Amino acid sequence: MGDITLFVEHLKSETTRDHASSTPLYLRVQRGIEQAIEAGLVEVSDALPAERELATLLGVSRVTVRNAVRALVKKGILVQRHGAGTFVASRSTSRFRPLASFSEDMRNRGVSTDSIWLNRSSGLPTPEECDALEIMPERQVSRLYRLRFANGKPMCLEHSVLPATILPDPNEIENSLYDWLEAHGRRPTRAVQSLSAHLADASQAHLLSVPTGSACLHIRRRSYLSYEKLYRIRPGTGAETSDMLKLDENDKILIGKDRPIEFVRSYYRGDLYEYVAELHY
Repeated sequence: MGDITLFVEHLKSETTRDHASSTPLYLRVQRGIEQAIEAGLVEVSDALPAERELATLLGVSRVTVRNAVRALVKKGILVQRHGAGTFVASRSTSRFRPLASFSEDMRNRGVSTDSIWLNRSSGLPTPEECDALEIMPERQVSRLYRLRFANGKPMCLEHSVLPATILPDPNEIENSLYDWLEAHGRRPTRAVQSLSAHLADASQAHLLSVPTGSACLHIRRRSYLSYEKLYRIRPGTGAETSDMLKLDENDKILIGKDRPIEFVRSYYRGDLYEYVAELHY
């Protein structure tokens, strides 16, 4: 650990600053540890003081420290090794959770995010995009391509493609695509994704700041929206209307089914990102 004194002083300041507030003490300890990691007071693979020692230094109970540490382990910020102790995680981890964007996923684990736009454009779909989005070749699509950062480090290259009927103008997206979709009643309700190994080519490696041929995690995702959300019913008329299309009698069989509205291909740095799945019998 870089400087145990600075680390402990920071935690003391964080746990006592809101002493009169209703925020549980373990959450203040948790927040202090997260901030210390972000500030570089502790670094990747550094060992934290033992729970008993940390509790004594902070003047709190061991249960308080344990609850804070458990929460950070669950978020993937810390990792516990049996018989060795608690360490700052070397990778960002992701567990199965409700459908979320990159920003939401990282924010849920206390990681700050940023992005650089590499492309926002409209055009005709490729054959792969036609298959993924179940659209005809003459239909326009909107493309979003950006480099995503986590805690200031390049983490992911993300290509998103949506039908123009869902996102007419890709330049409307300034920060969060999912916030825009949510505001327009078009946020996906479910997704199917696959994961595979990938070696970064020269262009990808340059953008991700890794050597060419570095291991990446390639994630392909199709996100779906129900037809009930795509089409509005005008009471009393029986006419289905939409900003995009009108249903005819044959199309009404689609009500109750889902339509793919987003096709995403992401490339995550293998040295910083780990995907963890929790399985149940």
